[in-house]
Amino acid sequence: MLKKLFEYKTYCLNIKKSLVNYNYLIVFFKYLIEKNLEFHTLTKDQLAQYFADKNYKPKSINSLITACRDFCKYEGIIEHASFQIKLLEVEIRDRVYLTYPELLDGIKYYSTYSKRGMSANKCSAILKFTFFTGVRKGELLSLKREKIDLTNCSVLIWGAKDKQERIVYFPDSIIKELTDYFNSEPEKENAFNISIAELGYLTKKIGKYLDKSISPHTLRHSAGSYMVSKNISPLVIQRIFGHASLQTTLIYCAIDDKQAREIYHKQIG
Repeated sequence: MLKKLFEYKTYCLNIKKSLVNYNYLIVFFKYLIEKNLEFHTLTKDQLAQYFADKNYKPKSINSLITACRDFCKYEGIIEHASFQIKLLEVEIRDRVYLTYPELLDGIKYYSTYSKRGMSANKCSAILKFTFFTGVRKGELLSLKREKIDLTNCSVLIWGAKDKQERIVYFPDSIIKELTDYFNSEPEKENAFNISIAELGYLTKKIGKYLDKSISPHTLRHSAGSYMVSKNISPLVIQRIFGHASLQTTLIYCAIDDKQAREIYHKQIG
């Protein structure tokens, strides 16, 4: 069963497809092996039991269903339990952002108190890189070091959604951290040798300390908000983020009444 999954991973890499689906499936397939279940003959109830055992929320349920369906398409499987479950409606919540000082505070906490085994340098390099570039988690997980230009502080990204290349940037202030980390650990699965589970644990741990509900995607939202605060044009952010529509980018430019009042009186009087 795992052999087929590894072949699917190779297929995704060959067509430059995000490994997000694979990362969900590898955890799922190990569960199936433990329970002596077969993916092809899985029932709707058995799939539902997995969601219950893992205490999955609607968004994670949808992600695994989508991953299963994509694997079925790759394998030529027409009938499967994943097609019998409708995607769930996901509650839309107010966006959570991290300020840069909060990020630094979270990095300091994780580096000092975490027992997970990730080095302080690796933790800081991953979080700062993601915060400043705004890359999606799938893009981060499939990124190779050869795509990172430490001289020009730029990265060639293969878009997880639009399937196109784009260039993102990071400040020269983190060059040394990136260099030190890359020199300390050879590349394996990806540039930062991190899995989706480890990335989720890292952000969850920091979020708990900061009393905020944080996921890997929070770093992308925070990057957009941070760029707006630095007066970077929405058109520039749109290009860096790989948004098809400027309307999506403008979400980061939203302000409340207090901010509007302060800006108005500062500019007009």
